[in-house]
Amino acid sequence: MPQISNDLIYEILKQLQSGQAEIKSTLADHTRQLIRIREDINTLRGDDLRRESAQAQMDVRLERIESRLNLNDA
Repeated sequence: MPQISNDLIYEILKQLQSGQAEIKSTLADHTRQLIRIREDINTLRGDDLRRESAQAQMDVRLERIESRLNLNDA
């Protein structure tokens, strides 16, 4: 059985620490990407809400015009 020395343990711990640093870096990158995706989704939701609001305003105006001109589908 090989002799386990403090130097060997130290080298192994350095490798583990290096691997952990890479994992943390990758996790930080994924977190930033996820935040950008969430921002894009929120932007799309806002665009959709603005479009729906404009459509609702047009519907109200159209109903008002139809009632003023006495246009009925009956």
